[in-house]
Amino acid sequence: MYAENLEAAEEVIRRLFDPRRTYKKAYISPEIKLAYLQHYLESRWAEIVGENLARSCAIEKISGSELYVRTANSMLANELYMMQQLFLQKINSFLLGRVLIKKVYFHTGSFFRKQQQKEKQAEPPAPPAEYTKCPVCGAKMRKGLDMCSVCEREQREELRSKLAELLRIQPWLKYEDCLAYYKCDKILFTAVKENLQSYYFERVRCGFADKKESLLAVMFLLEKQPEDITLALYENALTYLRRDQGVSAFGSRLHGKKQ
Repeated sequence: MYAENLEAAEEVIRRLFDPRRTYKKAYISPEIKLAYLQHYLESRWAEIVGENLARSCAIEKISGSELYVRTANSMLANELYMMQQLFLQKINSFLLGRVLIKKVYFHTGSFFRKQQQKEKQAEPPAPPAEYTKCPVCGAKMRKGLDMCSVCEREQREELRSKLAELLRIQPWLKYEDCLAYYKCDKILFTAVKENLQSYYFERVRCGFADKKESLLAVMFLLEKQPEDITLALYENALTYLRRDQGVSAFGSRLHGKKQ
């Protein structure tokens, strides 16, 4: 039933943002369209960013071509800002081509504080914040968190290093394969993998790569294990990587060939 509801939602979005369609009975404002689009993204948020990250950030609103994302803390907001291009790619891939998000803002909620103050004045005062000790280092932290922000940052950096080490050993791994080794979100995994890819691709392009680095670059490009890479495929991949161009068109030219 859940899958059927998602398919229905996608069909509604196609109709709402189809410029060829007109609604004679009722005018549908752009605000209503964006609100429905936001609801659709929220329903698939865990699928877009991964279940772990979905617990720490959420969509605030969509305004025109801008997306506002609320995060649990400033550290996460800064980290996501550094990966905003990857974030935009993933978001736009789920928008069905009906709306193009050009800018994404990450914040901890203070941006909307003034707008929400009037509403909060009518509400009963919130209970005082409760604190506890971080289970890792023992520092004081808000109750309900898994650990303090310092330990969270250190663990995330440690996870980043472990992912990089794993991908250097098995560069053909995809996100789903990685979950058998480490619990991580898609955005962090993709950022680490793309960073390694860029490094080894550039080493090959500039002629600095040794035999091991060349093999790593080819495995990253093809996402294949060494035993699945023929000599012709290996040499063809290296020839391509030595050219000063991107690799986006590589798959259509190479993988379609019979080796």
